[in-house]
Amino acid sequence: MDIALAHVSKRYLHKTVLDDLSVSFRGGMIHALLGENGAGKSTTAAILSGALQYDSGEILIGGNAVHFENQRDAVKAGIVCVRQRPLLADSISVMENILLGTEYSSAGRKLTRRNVLHEAEKYRQKWAPQLDFRARVVHIGGDERFYASLIAALICGPGVLILDEPSALLDWEQRRALYANIRELAEGGMNIIVITHIMQEAELYTDTVTVLRKGKAAEQYEHSRAFTAEMCAEACISSSAGAVRTSAGEYADGECGKTGCASCREKCTVTFTDITVRPKKRPALFGVSFRAECGALTLIKGLRESGLGTLENVVTGMESARTEGLAAIETSSSRCELTLKSKKLTPHFLRYKTGLHTAIIPSDRTFRASHPNLSIGQLLCAMHDGMVNRDYTDRLIRKADVAIQGDEKASDLSGGMLQRLILARELDTAPLYIIACEPLQGLDAQSACSTAKLLASFASKGCAVLVLSSSDFPEELCGSVYTLEGGKITGGNA
Repeated sequence: MDIALAHVSKRYLHKTVLDDLSVSFRGGMIHALLGENGAGKSTTAAILSGALQYDSGEILIGGNAVHFENQRDAVKAGIVCVRQRPLLADSISVMENILLGTEYSSAGRKLTRRNVLHEAEKYRQKWAPQLDFRARVVHIGGDERFYASLIAALICGPGVLILDEPSALLDWEQRRALYANIRELAEGGMNIIVITHIMQEAELYTDTVTVLRKGKAAEQYEHSRAFTAEMCAEACISSSAGAVRTSAGEYADGECGKTGCASCREKCTVTFTDITVRPKKRPALFGVSFRAECGALTLIKGLRESGLGTLENVVTGMESARTEGLAAIETSSSRCELTLKSKKLTPHFLRYKTGLHTAIIPSDRTFRASHPNLSIGQLLCAMHDGMVNRDYTDRLIRKADVAIQGDEKASDLSGGMLQRLILARELDTAPLYIIACEPLQGLDAQSACSTAKLLASFASKGCAVLVLSSSDFPEELCGSVYTLEGGKITGGNA
């Protein structure tokens, strides 16, 4: 199935997301759609899949104009999208979510429960044998959420499958397996559109490459072998700083003697000793100990199935399961030691009771750090006396360098734009302790580089920076590097 956008534009009150965009995708191929954060990639996917209405232009299938009122119309026409942030119901099982997402096939016929169960098991065996259909979604990781959504999409029998950042939470082995299976689908005639910011993936696994910039098709390559990292960098990198403005001083007045300079305030060390926790539905941790010191960036790398998500819950004070171990927070003038089973270590305690003004950047940006229904003002002022302050909101938007207004919804943001706003909000408090979980997730190469350097600059100014990452965070910026594997931790000094 061939599909195209012809002169499509999408505008909001204060910005244009797509500007007279024309792009086509032929069936039986894998197409990469690249671009910096905010270039219009996810908006393109939303329009093609019927989730978003456009202002002008046409969608063409096989050369014929079509119009979708909603996603159900798109599914009946054979177009299904697996979103970057799948919206699944946390309180029910994986299989129940799949049943909810597979009411109709691409032929427009209603699917029976028996059909769905049979097809779901077939796809599970091939794509995600580790996925437990009986598990409640609240207890599964980001990679499993992706596979649950992907299986539901495949059951619909699409002619066009759109994957928005499909490998964001996958390790390299999972990525290779994913693209091997995608290649089989393309060889069977399916049209695959992959939205990604990873240049290497586009070069290795796709057939064509389209690079978006400011809502336009800046570069188009009919053969991926003609696409090089140099070409992508030339097309994608904007004149802006990328993630957030890279000077830590903009948030912490980073010169000695000025108010807020971390190196002129308390020195702090945060130590976790013998963390042991066995959640019922998530990976366990066994005797995990590590230290994050002021003036250094401490990296803990690993996969969610190794316990990284569980460790995030522990260090941010959000773990609900019984947890053994100690947390010690030591400053120049005081020392506080807590037993983890006491449940006294909470986000509120870390932010307001320790004197560290702790910044917490969770891996779940959509629902833990924000919510799609919040306005940008509400998102940014969440810790600003509970009131939306327009001047404060506008200042953080400028720092994040995001084209958005305070009264717009968080759901209007791309994943990278949301990450930049959350970073601006958290780092504006002049923190002495920063917990950054998957800080590079969903960012293009330029923004990822800027974000890593920004965190390192806070460490160089005297902050204790703890990074939990399953992606390739640059270790040369780190003072200590730990590896989490099988619920146990190794390493220390970089």
